[in-house]
Amino acid sequence: MKTITLEKIYKKIIELQREVSQLKKNLMKDPELRNDFILRMKDIDAQKSILINDFAKRYGLK
Repeated sequence: MKTITLEKIYKKIIELQREVSQLKKNLMKDPELRNDFILRMKDIDAQKSILINDFAKRYGLK
C-alpha cells in the first residue's frame, strides 16, 4: 500500500495546475487546436476516485 502524504498531494496539485495553465495558453494561441483537444479528451477514460474517509479530519483541514 502506498503512503500518501500532504506533500505528495500538494506536489500533484501544483503539477496539475501547471499542466492546465499550459493547455490554456496553447488553446488561446491556436484556437484551431480547441476542437481537436475536446475530441481527444472525450476518449480518455475517467479514472475512478479514491475516497479517503475523514480526509479533512485526518489532515487537519477542518
